[in-house]
Amino acid sequence: MAKADKTIKSYKATRTFDAIWSNLLAFVLVALWMIPVLWIVASAFSTQIGYISTTFFPTSWTFDNFVDLFTKTKFPQWLLNTAIIAIANTVLTTFFTTITAYILSRFRFKSRKLLMNISLILGMFPGFMAMIAVYLILSMFNLIGSIWALLIYYVAGAGLGFFTCKGYFDTLPKDIDESAYLDGASHLRIFFQIFLPLAKPMLIYTALLAFMAPWADYILASLVLTSDASKTVAVGLYSWMDSTMINVYFTKFAAGCVVVAIPIVTLYIFLQKFFIEGISAGAVKG
Repeated sequence: MAKADKTIKSYKATRTFDAIWSNLLAFVLVALWMIPVLWIVASAFSTQIGYISTTFFPTSWTFDNFVDLFTKTKFPQWLLNTAIIAIANTVLTTFFTTITAYILSRFRFKSRKLLMNISLILGMFPGFMAMIAVYLILSMFNLIGSIWALLIYYVAGAGLGFFTCKGYFDTLPKDIDESAYLDGASHLRIFFQIFLPLAKPMLIYTALLAFMAPWADYILASLVLTSDASKTVAVGLYSWMDSTMINVYFTKFAAGCVVVAIPIVTLYIFLQKFFIEGISAGAVKG
């Protein structure tokens, strides 16, 4: 009995130590992550010019950086370009990803496994490996400098992201679509009226990923968008970090970062429940 009590006390002590250690580590990591975020937010309201400061928080606060950002720079045009690409990419990528997942989940045809394996292998390679080829192809079609070049690139590869969505569709009973098919429903009607309503978490998960991609993409956007008027926010804001411009534009850069973060953070806060459900549901079966 005494030995059992000793074992239980040792187990509780180990659990307590693990809880303290893991929470402390999480606190440290969150603090390290929040420090640069707080610094950028504070700099957005700073009256000081340049990025070198003697204090972490500004000694005086102002909204002038946000006013100048929208009235004295091309940031509104960059924001509009990014919003157009993001919204169009959300609609088209979500459609192509889900319909590809539906086809591979519900239909059996020759070379299906081969197609899925090739898609998996292609997905393992980083996208920047094909940047030169993508640039040359877009150049042949005179799309360099156009925001539509980015949209074409995003949508063209949308079908390769079907794995998570397919895993979710695989969990839905086949009796549902088979019954609808026997009642005279076409495959498109089954997809739009039965599968999509049942796949709400997966739709939101796919749409969020598609919406966030253009806001953070810099490598391809900087290669394709050559004119100042066609830039996205990532390319435009980063251009201000040049050594000849950073002292003049840093506080406006910080203000731009805050503005860009608002729609993404807002969407994630309100839709995080569906986002997490989409990830977990799509991982059930592959």
